[in-house]
Amino acid sequence: MPLHHPLKLTCRLLLLSLGFVITEVATRVHADSTIAHCQLSHHNPSIPLQSGPCRFSQRQGNVTIMFREQTFNFPYSEAGQSYQRSNSTTGIRFDMSGGATIEVLWR
Repeated sequence: MPLHHPLKLTCRLLLLSLGFVITEVATRVHADSTIAHCQLSHHNPSIPLQSGPCRFSQRQGNVTIMFREQTFNFPYSEAGQSYQRSNSTTGIRFDMSGGATIEVLWR
């Protein structure tokens, strides 16, 4: 067997490996993220409504909302258990089991 055959095989394996790496990087799932307007209300009327800009991110149904100094995480697997999600044309509402609601509005 001539010496150049192992070199050709090695080059082909390297190119194949490079192809897999490029494909894997290209198909990674990235979070969709946007700036929106949020309203945070508590079911206790003595706590005032908070309103202002927020960052909404969603990846594979898992939602993260960064509002003021707080981060709210809504894992898809906990929908209907620790929170209720309501979608509308104006935004998304999350009613949390702790007695608070955060609304993300697409203004």
